[in-house]
Amino acid sequence: MVFERVIEGKDHLWSVRDRSKQKNEIALLFEQWSNIDFLLDFFIKNLEDLKSYFNVIRISEAIEYTLEDCQHLEKKILDYPSTENLDYLFKPLSSSDALLMEMSREKARVFDRIYPPSWLRVYAIRLEKNVYVITGGAIKLTRTMQERSHTLEQLEMMNKCKDFLLANKVFDADSFIAFSEEENL
Repeated sequence: MVFERVIEGKDHLWSVRDRSKQKNEIALLFEQWSNIDFLLDFFIKNLEDLKSYFNVIRISEAIEYTLEDCQHLEKKILDYPSTENLDYLFKPLSSSDALLMEMSREKARVFDRIYPPSWLRVYAIRLEKNVYVITGGAIKLTRTMQERSHTLEQLEMMNKCKDFLLANKVFDADSFIAFSEEENL
């Protein structure tokens, strides 16, 4: 597992990168979510979830909402001044994660979309206040992540990343940066 800084010169936002891929997870997500062919394919395959959970029946509307939310979420995560306060954007994944101050599983989404609510999710491990490691993301069209393979895969990736970090004695930003620099030697 490789970790890359998302914003050059800043130590508060990192992303996992699979060694077999050219880009890290956050770059791949925003590329995928802005690809109309990918979105068309995804919504055709998941039309029943889109209809039943979000009451959206037109794929063209789903694509439009996704493109808008992708742009909004990318700006919030990557652009100043929003990126300086990621704790405002990321929320605990579950009630058990809400009890943790460090090493919690978190999700970010566009919270100000009223109808339909945003289905885009960026998943991360919170190392400490305003310091995150992006593990991936998904278009979540069901109530729980366990209901579909693509969201379950993201849950497993979050857990795998957290376990990997803990096994390597990473528990905060300082230990993460030291570990990352050591791995990149």
